Amino acid sequence: MSGPPLPPALAGQIDVLMIDNFDSFTWNLYQQISLLGANVTVIRNDAIQPESFPQLKINSLIISPGPGHPRTDSGISKAAIDYFKGKVPIFGVCMGLECLVDLHGGEIGYAGEIMHGKVSRIRHDNRGCFKGIPQGIKSIRYHSLSASHTTLPADLAITSISDSGVIMGVRHRKYTLEAVQYHPESILSEGGDDLIRNFLSLRGGLWEENPHSDVLDNTFPPFPAEALSKEIASDANAAEKAPTILENIYVQRLKDVALAQSTPGTTFADLETLYHLNVAPPLIPFINRIKQTEPNSPALFAEIKRASPSKGPISLSTSPAAQALAYALAGAQTISVLTEPQWFKGSLQDMLHARLSVAHLPNRPAILRKDFILSRYQVLEARIWGADTVLLIVSMLPEALLRDLYKYSLELGMEPLVEVNNIKEMELALSLPAKVIGVNNRNLHDFKVDMGTTSRLSDMVRGKDVILCALSGISSPEDIQRYSSDNVKAVLIGESLMRAEDPASFIRHLLSLPTHPDLSPLWQKFRPLVKICGIRSKDEALSVAQVGADMLGLMFVKTAKSHVDLETAKDISAAIRTLRYSNVSPLPPPDVGNCSWFNAHASRLSASTSRPLLVGVFQDAPLTEILHAVSYAQLDFVQLHGSEPIDLAHHIPVPVIRVFHVGNGSGADGITRAGAHQFILLDSLRDDGSKLSGGSGKVVDWDFAQSIVNAGEIVRSAHSYTPPTQSAPSVNDGELKEDASVTATTVQVAPSKLPLPIILAGGLNPTNVAEAIEVVRPWAIDVSSGVETEDRKAKDLDKVLAFVRAVKGTSV
Repeated sequence: MSGPPLPPALAGQIDVLMIDNFDSFTWNLYQQISLLGANVTVIRNDAIQPESFPQLKINSLIISPGPGHPRTDSGISKAAIDYFKGKVPIFGVCMGLECLVDLHGGEIGYAGEIMHGKVSRIRHDNRGCFKGIPQGIKSIRYHSLSASHTTLPADLAITSISDSGVIMGVRHRKYTLEAVQYHPESILSEGGDDLIRNFLSLRGGLWEENPHSDVLDNTFPPFPAEALSKEIASDANAAEKAPTILENIYVQRLKDVALAQSTPGTTFADLETLYHLNVAPPLIPFINRIKQTEPNSPALFAEIKRASPSKGPISLSTSPAAQALAYALAGAQTISVLTEPQWFKGSLQDMLHARLSVAHLPNRPAILRKDFILSRYQVLEARIWGADTVLLIVSMLPEALLRDLYKYSLELGMEPLVEVNNIKEMELALSLPAKVIGVNNRNLHDFKVDMGTTSRLSDMVRGKDVILCALSGISSPEDIQRYSSDNVKAVLIGESLMRAEDPASFIRHLLSLPTHPDLSPLWQKFRPLVKICGIRSKDEALSVAQVGADMLGLMFVKTAKSHVDLETAKDISAAIRTLRYSNVSPLPPPDVGNCSWFNAHASRLSASTSRPLLVGVFQDAPLTEILHAVSYAQLDFVQLHGSEPIDLAHHIPVPVIRVFHVGNGSGADGITRAGAHQFILLDSLRDDGSKLSGGSGKVVDWDFAQSIVNAGEIVRSAHSYTPPTQSAPSVNDGELKEDASVTATTVQVAPSKLPLPIILAGGLNPTNVAEAIEVVRPWAIDVSSGVETEDRKAKDLDKVLAFVRAVKGTSV
């Protein structure tokens, strides 16, 4: 006895053995055969080893339907056919046909159409299993793969075809081995019982043993498949280039959508409710964003994908948020995010995180949901999760559905990217009429890349109001230059960008942009700004302004010694605004570009000449009090110096400075969170347990502050900051007391390309501020008691002047 022993259930005589290729249709087929009187035994395609086949005693064999490709997903099915052919009758359904063809050397390829739950009429040769069945019967189909006409082995004969010419049945010319591509067990398939009944009537392994089947009857005319094969072979849509993966993805996405739509909270009605509640993030116009490019350079669609069917894992550990922000700051006009989970390892969360990471840029890229979109549900889902546009693949969608999804996308405000791969698909896309058409250089049916595809189709859009995009396989400047000459206005780059160590440098290389541009933020080209806090009167404000202060802080904290009332603040504001208006430049400030949130705000303010600015300082005050002070005193900024919630800044109509109370290794959590306050101030945590800063006389640890600046605005890890050293409190009395000096130590964080602009406070005075600037490199400096008179009742103008000179590095 060869091979492992069989399970007891397989040890005796078996009437019909069915190998299940992990498909629910297996049991429909089981029921059909059982109702026709056969005794059916079902095993999974991994239940036994081929070495155990000699132990089996069976009358006939059936290979069930199943997902995937016979070379990778059929288990022992092909081996069983090979062993039992010539011994017993064998019948295959769907995957069973594909196993039969693949075993004998034929190719399983794209059928030219995706048929899932769709009915086609078929013609047959009226022999074998089709004997006595009427012509033109209806058949239910669940497949996008089929046997290739041009590579069908000589040992196999075509027994039936669909009305579109797709092979629906094959038969071995010698052995009792027959299969159909459609599902005879379905209630929608006509003649299914007769087909199975004919099979069950067969005996032995050869057709010559079954003369009643008429398979070897030469008086029958040949089935006219040969003439049809030439017609099919000349049809580009029926060429055998099909993916095993396309079948799997399509079927899986159908299941995914069905599950999502049936889950409470994510039904289509739920999504519509979210949409009408404006939960979906705001859109930007896709077409307009594509057109915002460097001179003579195509728009860049930078893609985020962790894996692909053709390449396998690419970058599984990628952070979509960090990658999207890197793409955006490097100049990408669109960020394409794969959201298919099984083969591309993407998700809707990836797209949302990418969208959130770029949300606060002055000119963020458009977000493209790249997926296998096959329903309105997915389009609405994309809109809810932050997409500005979606991908519609012409080859995957029936024309009516394509037109419906295109129209629905427009209704939601999204101009889709319509993907084509050949002339027929381009004609259909133009008839929608699509405004953004991407030519996929990778054929989705075999995942092979043909870089000439875009060039061949480019002439079809010349003179039309269409943006032509080249998709897939682009990895060099030469590729981009070639397409630019073919009227291509945008290129999508995925794998090569995902593998690049420095995406920004790689993008500049691809687009032939300067390789070593000055990427430092604009604010670093200026000396730090000076904020003098604790201004008490109009005269003091004017005097401090005259010596060069850029910001004046008015204390609205009632317990502060330098507290001012609203009337005094109003007088100060009127005087400073008059002074400011007389000094403002008529020239606009330079453009800061598409810079990150804090860097953009800091750069704009550094480049502005409209100074000094009035900052109202509050500590855990009610919002109504803050808003009243802003309105009554005409404040330019608000400084939140307490433990206010981050979102409070959204309700304040002027820019907000938020204080972070740092000390003892804490206080920097969430410091780079963008979108609420515009500026960051570091001050020393008090030792009184209040978790607040100010009034302690402590110096902020400069190494810690420098590590925050150097870690930059894009921080991926909590370990980006150097642990702060302990700083001894000052013995000074009065408000916002400062130490006289601090000793610098080695900094452990390398400077970022996007340093975090901070306002440095705590422990500063004219004698130590230059050293603090040298160590920390802050955007601005904040001082109060360090420039006050000995009695702490007013500002000492000599100290203020010395402080300003020390900061600016010039005479004032």
